[in-house]
Amino acid sequence: YQCGGIDKRTIEKFEKEAAELG
Repeated sequence: YQCGGIDKRTIEKFEKEAAELG
């Protein structure tokens, strides 16, 4: 990912939500 801080955090949150959804 080009941007280190916010993008990485956003992607982590997105992956976590995706995992909860299945």
